[in-house]
Amino acid sequence: MSEGRACRKCFMLYDENVKRCPVCKIPTSETHSGFVGIINPEKSEVAKKIEERSNTKVLSGRYVLNVR
Repeated sequence: MSEGRACRKCFMLYDENVKRCPVCKIPTSETHSGFVGIINPEKSEVAKKIEERSNTKVLSGRYVLNVR
């Protein structure tokens, strides 16, 4: 388990004190694995894959690859 909490829908990683995703408005999870940093989402192939999985716009930031 990694530090922080991740959104179950958009996979964005937040600080430990964020209980609800500010973007999706759903509860975050402490149980997640994998980590990727997105710097330029417009040119990132990983960002495109995350957008396909989550159906949300990927912004610059920290993301997890798997959320339980």
